[in-house]
Amino acid sequence: MAALPAQTFTGSPLCRLSDVASRFRATSRPDAEVSLVVVAGREVVVRAPAGVVGGGGQLELQALLLRQDDPELRLGEGDTEEQISLEWVAEDGAPPRALPLYLLGQDACARWTFALDVSAARDAFLAFLRHACELEVAMKDVRLLLPGLSLDAAAIAGQAVALSQWHQTHGFCQRCGAATLPVEAGTRRRCVGPSPHKLYPRTDPVVIALVESPDGARALLGRSAKSTPGMYTCLSGFIDQCEGIEEAVRREIMEEARIAVSDVAILGTQPWPTSCELMIGCVARATSYEVLLNASEMEDVQWYDRAELAAAVQAYDSHLPLQEIQRRTWKDLGFFVPPPFAIAHHLMRAWALSPRPAGESFFARQAMLPTLLPDAAPTGGATGGGGSANGAAAAAAVAGSSEDAAAAGPGPTGVRAAL
Repeated sequence: MAALPAQTFTGSPLCRLSDVASRFRATSRPDAEVSLVVVAGREVVVRAPAGVVGGGGQLELQALLLRQDDPELRLGEGDTEEQISLEWVAEDGAPPRALPLYLLGQDACARWTFALDVSAARDAFLAFLRHACELEVAMKDVRLLLPGLSLDAAAIAGQAVALSQWHQTHGFCQRCGAATLPVEAGTRRRCVGPSPHKLYPRTDPVVIALVESPDGARALLGRSAKSTPGMYTCLSGFIDQCEGIEEAVRREIMEEARIAVSDVAILGTQPWPTSCELMIGCVARATSYEVLLNASEMEDVQWYDRAELAAAVQAYDSHLPLQEIQRRTWKDLGFFVPPPFAIAHHLMRAWALSPRPAGESFFARQAMLPTLLPDAAPTGGATGGGGSANGAAAAAAVAGSSEDAAAAGPGPTGVRAAL
């Protein structure tokens, strides 16, 4: 099965080996340059020339370069020798403030790169950058910046957002309840209990699958109530404990569309930092066209043929703004799909544009790996705890219109019925 191309948020140029924190301690010098990526929640600081942010065009991360002994932005120690913070003097004359730093890695120039979390002083720090540092910057949600960020910049920004959010949500030990502190230059946390536990950043695995019809002619897409109006995407959900990827695909599709699938193939993966998930992109083959909508999981599911899906993904090949592409596609086709920075888009593109005769299955010419389990669909009792994550990898898509989505016709003998 052909692999998908490199996905957004992958391909970071930073060295992230496990000993990166100890190497920083051993080799860092007072005159060494440090690169800071400024974040606050899901937002990152970017350079903001007039008319760029929000108006299309290529963007760059505003990495702040300083030396460790810089008098305005000084790296300092935290409560332990393994903590690092940044001290700065705000324009309001308040005492120096310390903001947490989390090591991301080392670049090709041997420069150390950190995430600087300014959530506690977002507006004041932005004012400092604009006035004291004379930088033309803006702070924007990383998802809304994706159309204009390079792959390298998106990967670094995504890591910075994911790591800082992890620190914000893990202030207490999940094992003993004691408070935790950043250690190892912010790459880990450790609790202050009598028997300290170390915490490591985690990623939740999510399966996302394009479901092919039995005859290979159509693909099943859906939308939840939380989806962007007009957008249809691949079905998805979290992997349960002690569950294989293929099992999770079969269970999620059964839960959301009450349809069984046989073959499952993994095509690629994509990290999604704003919710700390790893999207595992798959293609699955349905055993029938009959769909019974699970209204508690999905608002709608529909079969689309290759021509419709090809038109929807190729609409993004134009240089029009994202909103305009989606508005036009919705008007012309009655739906639109996630943009190219979501793995769902590439699953659809691979299926719709792969060279094969009309009606031939996507699986027909692929050598399938042997499976450890029979291809029989899971029984109705397999509900698990994998709540729907449908649309997680397309959360950054901007709605093309506020109109109700036009209903596309169901596939052959398709059934749409709420449970």
